[in-house]
Amino acid sequence: MPRKQRTKIAGSDPNYHSDLPRKPIAEATPAIKPAPETATPAAASPKDAPKPRKQRQPAAKPKPAVAKTQEDARPEPKAKSTKHAPPNAPTREIHLTAAVKRDHGDLIAKLATKGIDPKVPVRLAGRKAVQLFEPKREFIEKPEADRLPLRDGYQTTKRVDAELIDHLRTENDPYGLSSDTAMLRGQFEPLFWKCLDEVLEELSSK
Repeated sequence: MPRKQRTKIAGSDPNYHSDLPRKPIAEATPAIKPAPETATPAAASPKDAPKPRKQRQPAAKPKPAVAKTQEDARPEPKAKSTKHAPPNAPTREIHLTAAVKRDHGDLIAKLATKGIDPKVPVRLAGRKAVQLFEPKREFIEKPEADRLPLRDGYQTTKRVDAELIDHLRTENDPYGLSSDTAMLRGQFEPLFWKCLDEVLEELSSK
């Protein structure tokens, strides 16, 4: 079957032309009007601003009572007060001496054969005597006894009420010929001998 041939257009048709009136672009395209600006709300003043609600804080729980330990339950030690001395009274450091009697020396020599240093009983007795010693206002003369040299005895220092020492000196040494040690040796030495007897008896029984 033969194909249909297209009609050939030759020349121009005087009845057809494209000289149509053209409108300017500005008229053809409608102008886009800007949208009216909307008024932004004025910033709220701090007075008009809503106040934040206060949050309720949970009530503090009471802390459980802490049980006292044995150390906290212990009563505080009371300060030792010097007998016959008012509080805050001035004190004076006194050198105390006590010789060892000869019969004590014999017992100390026996303990030395068992391996006990001769200085041990003397120091134990002296420490005990110092703890028990409370000076009195009555002067006591140094007792007569068969003493060993003082280098074998006991020597230490102790703070004593200064007024008590001055009192003993005024009553018994108005010329100041004796030392403070001499004012108290008659009181301290017999106490040392008593303590030494106890220490030697205890060491001998072991």
